[in-house]
Amino acid sequence: MPGKRLWDSHPRVYLPIKPGGEEICPYCGTRYVFAAPAAAG
Repeated sequence: MPGKRLWDSHPRVYLPIKPGGEEICPYCGTRYVFAAPAAAG
């Protein structure tokens, strides 16, 4: 849509990434890799 920022045009998606796994976004093709859990705190 004209006037929208590029990041606003991407729909919110939830990808089920398992520890040590990876997923590719079906909309933009970005590859996400689960490297390690986030630190607590």
